[in-house]
Amino acid sequence: MTAARQGLSGTPGSPAQKEQFQALLVRCRLAVEAGPPEVAITTRGRRSTGLSQERTASMLGLSVRSYGDFERGLTHREPEFLDRVASVLHMSAHERHVMFLLSNGQEPPQPFTNQLDSIPAYQLALDSSVLPGYLSNRCWDIELTNQAFRDVWAGRELPTNVLRYILINKEAREHVLLDWETGWALPFLRQQRAALNTSPWEAGLVQLQHELHDAARTDKPLRKLMKHSMDDEYVHPNGDTRLIHHPKWGPTRITLLMTRPLDAASGHRFVWLVPPKPVSQMP
Repeated sequence: MTAARQGLSGTPGSPAQKEQFQALLVRCRLAVEAGPPEVAITTRGRRSTGLSQERTASMLGLSVRSYGDFERGLTHREPEFLDRVASVLHMSAHERHVMFLLSNGQEPPQPFTNQLDSIPAYQLALDSSVLPGYLSNRCWDIELTNQAFRDVWAGRELPTNVLRYILINKEAREHVLLDWETGWALPFLRQQRAALNTSPWEAGLVQLQHELHDAARTDKPLRKLMKHSMDDEYVHPNGDTRLIHHPKWGPTRITLLMTRPLDAASGHRFVWLVPPKPVSQMP
C-alpha cells in the first residue's frame, strides 16, 4: 500500500511527510507508560507522562542529537532500526506501517511479530531488577534494556546487537569483554552458525553473516576465530560464565541467565548478567 493510499500527504522526504513523521514519533513516545514513570515535554510545552528524547535515545543506543535528527526526519535508517523504534515506542502494527511509509516510502519488510501488548510488561520486568538485563530477538538485536544494563556501558556506545558488539566492535574486545577470544568470540561464532543453520530464511541472520565475512577481511583475529569455530559445535548452556570489565565492579566474572523464547515468531528472550555476589555487596 502506497503512502497516498494511507492518506499521507507529500512525497517521501518532503517537508509535509517529515512533519507527519515527527508528529507520529512524538505522539507514540509521549504515550509510552514507562516504569518508573518519567516526565517529558510535549510539542505544545505541556508536561506529559512518557519517554523523554534522552531516555528514548539511550534505549536505542543513540546520542540525544542523533535521535533528535531521526525524529525530525533528517536521517534515514535501515528497516531493522525502524523495528527497534517500533518496539521501544510500543507502536501498533498500523503505526509501524505508517512509520515505514513516512521514513522511506516503502512497505515494512515483514509482518510485525513483537506481541506489543506485552512490551510494557517486559520493560517493567527489566526496570524492576537490579541486575543488568535486556530483551533481544532471534537475530541478537537488543530491543529493551534496563538502567543497570546501560550502566555497564557508562561513557561508551550502548550495544544494539549482541553479536555485532562482541565480534566486530574493537572497543568491546579491548576494554569491556575480557578473555575475548575463547570466552566471548569463539562461543558466539558457534552460536551464530548454529542459528543460521536452523533458520537460513531469517534475513537478519543472513545479514549478520555477510557483515562478519566483510569484517574478517581486514580483521585477522576475527578471521582466525571464524575458521577455528568450524571445528566444533556449541550450545549455549544457561548459567555460562564470562569475564567482563564493569565500570564500578572492575573485572568481574558474570553468569549469563536467559529465558526460553517468549514467542516462536520473534524469538524474544530475556538475558540477565548476574554478578558473583548480590549487587548490594558488589564494590
